Amino acid sequence: MHEAVEAVITPEEEELARKLEELNTLTEMLANKELEFETLRNSVASFERKYLKLVGVKYVKLDEIRAQIAAEFAKANPHDSSAKKEFKAARSAADRSANDFHSHTANESASTNNFVPSEELKKLYRQLATKIHPDTTTDEDKKRNQNNLMSEVNAAYAACDLNRLKEILKGWQSSPDSVVGEDVAAKLVRAIRSIAQITARLKEIEKETEAIKQSEIFRVMKQVQLAEESGRDLLKELAEKVEAEIEIELARLESMKQGFSDGK
Repeated sequence: MHEAVEAVITPEEEELARKLEELNTLTEMLANKELEFETLRNSVASFERKYLKLVGVKYVKLDEIRAQIAAEFAKANPHDSSAKKEFKAARSAADRSANDFHSHTANESASTNNFVPSEELKKLYRQLATKIHPDTTTDEDKKRNQNNLMSEVNAAYAACDLNRLKEILKGWQSSPDSVVGEDVAAKLVRAIRSIAQITARLKEIEKETEAIKQSEIFRVMKQVQLAEESGRDLLKELAEKVEAEIEIELARLESMKQGFSDGK
């Protein structure tokens, strides 16, 4: 009777097992971090659209009125250099305000619905990110393909399009790219490089997330959310405040025009 020969595990295979376990952990972490980042990014973008529609557009109008006031004052005081400087500054501020507003709204989709992802949508996004994130592969052709797919996933997630995410997942599961193989040495090198790529991407996500959280629109969003908890509609309050300033400045502009007209 022959004794069973115990399988010998090579050091390379042991290291591969450790690296694959580390890679699996990092891949799950990456999927979660990408989900958190995309949720944050789209939530802020959704809020910004709402803010611009309710408040930002009023600031554009207010800045334009103030520029007109400065123009009237400079016209009435042609030898006053400070009046000319104030007009240039006010005109520049109004143009910048208008340009910023239009640049933010130029590529806005027809839909203005709030971004409210369901738990099913988040679960499917996480599943897809785990499978097709471009930083989980070192093959350049696969990386390009997965980068394109991930862009489609992000777009579908931003649109809360559950059916599109399901289509992408179904397509991936039947794709040759979903099949893996090859020898131990190649797998080990691939795992090490994938770990490095994922680690780098996690650092990028951290920086990008921090940049969003340092933005002015994020600060306003958090203030609005905090106010909502106490039953206040801060966006409405801000809009009403700017509207009141507009009325005051319009009256001032009309008064100036009337005064200059009477003085002729």
